[in-house]
Amino acid sequence: MNERFRELAEQADIIKRPNVSGCGWDYTISKHQFEEFAELIVKECVRHFNEDYQRDFDTLWREDLSKSIREHFGIE
Repeated sequence: MNERFRELAEQADIIKRPNVSGCGWDYTISKHQFEEFAELIVKECVRHFNEDYQRDFDTLWREDLSKSIREHFGIE
């Protein structure tokens, strides 16, 4: 699993602990946790685009695209 996905899953309280065999993780997920995890992924995509992406885009265009992505997924 991608390290950032694992971190987001921990934030959404999806990953509880290493499993008994020690070679993976136990997952417990409710509908609320799934929705929170999906929201965290979208927010991370927007954050990455706004902060890490190395292309020189016009600020207004960047803000408009970020807003459009959040609105598309219904995320504040």
